[in-house]
Amino acid sequence: MARRNTDAARVLNEEFQALLSNDRAGLKASMEKIKKAEEDVVALRRALIRELAQVGTLLMNKEDLLRLAFVIEGIVGYINGTAFKISHLRRPVVKLKKYREPLTELLNLLIEEISKQNECVRALSMNPDQAIETAGQIQKIESDIDNKHRELMNEVLKSMNGYRDLIEMKDVIQSIEDASDAALRAADSTTIVALGV
Repeated sequence: MARRNTDAARVLNEEFQALLSNDRAGLKASMEKIKKAEEDVVALRRALIRELAQVGTLLMNKEDLLRLAFVIEGIVGYINGTAFKISHLRRPVVKLKKYREPLTELLNLLIEEISKQNECVRALSMNPDQAIETAGQIQKIESDIDNKHRELMNEVLKSMNGYRDLIEMKDVIQSIEDASDAALRAADSTTIVALGV
């Protein structure tokens, strides 16, 4: 599940590059890839629930694993929402360096954070201490995203002309922040599972 989130997050960057280069087919393909990733995550979560139901009471932390699965599933929902909002940005606006570079940085940080979340989940079965350490790294990345989110939001509010562009850009920035917060919640849930292993 977490790996599919990482794949979907990487597609956000592809979508943004397609927007910058006015590649409508690329934009559509990116949206479809993210939608497929979301469907895959939902199917994997359902499979996990079935497996946990079969294991029964053998697992002490079954509820924690279920909570983690739902939180991880939520991340891809935020990614899908971000992709939708990116698709509505106007190219002339996002091509401006003062918006393009900070947005690219935010997307790259989000990809890094979600990739770390994937590492964190994978470490659960092999090295729970490593999962806890990686969760700490995720907190730092989320803090960096918070700072860049505020900086870009200030720039947008100060310099953007036109309400439509302002609202759309604000929505994209906030959606990236929301996805980042979801990844941090997943890191916290992963830590709880790691402590119970």
